[in-house]
Amino acid sequence: MQGVGLLQKGFQILDLFSDERGPWTQVELARETGLARSTLGRLVRFLVARGYLMETRGRYTLGFAAVDLGRRAQSQFDLVDLAGDLLEQLAQATAETIILTVFDEARGCVTCLAQIPSSQGGLRVFESVGASYPLHSGATSKAVLAFLPERRRASVLDGDLTHVNSRAPSGRDRLAAEIEAVRDQGYIVTHDETYVGVTGVAAPILTPRGLPLGSIAIAAPSQRVDAATIAEFVARIQDAGVELATRLAAPAGAGEP
Repeated sequence: MQGVGLLQKGFQILDLFSDERGPWTQVELARETGLARSTLGRLVRFLVARGYLMETRGRYTLGFAAVDLGRRAQSQFDLVDLAGDLLEQLAQATAETIILTVFDEARGCVTCLAQIPSSQGGLRVFESVGASYPLHSGATSKAVLAFLPERRRASVLDGDLTHVNSRAPSGRDRLAAEIEAVRDQGYIVTHDETYVGVTGVAAPILTPRGLPLGSIAIAAPSQRVDAATIAEFVARIQDAGVELATRLAAPAGAGEP
């Protein structure tokens, strides 16, 4: 419970920063929150170190991490609309299932925000909107995991790495190598990790700070996928990921008449 109490006090400090109020000194923060000066000083130093507060000549404002958190929250609300035309283009070009996910930091997973089912006859991959997957399993998840802060990646590597499809090969060394490959290449290809007989190709959707907001993916029955098909999927999914990152980085209202 002590950790929860400190968290509540941290939010109590952050909640004081608003459009209507300029920078705060530690004396002002202590007076407004009623926190002991020693407690407040420790919390402020922690928030500064994490980038949630920024200090200039003894006065504090919200830092870049807080700004980025707000941007990511807003982006999640807008992401389906922002990516809609790209999902449609991918669906038309590949005729396979297209999936858009978002990183759920609180639960440590990725969640499906939207999907366009395959237009192919016979076998098709179908994903439910709202379905969630652990960060170590599947293309949509690993595309996100690879770009999380190092400490978060390490915690996943040290955890249970059994895939959603428990028969798929797993292991710490294997996942560590995949993370490095995704960071180098900007995409991931997986087979059978969530469903038997399914190949997934995914790329991350990155914020301007290089943190993963979610991922965009193509999922198809493995029997319809060969090396040439995967190469085509990779090129298309990377282009879509880059375009989404560009849109996220654009100032509000850019491109509007």
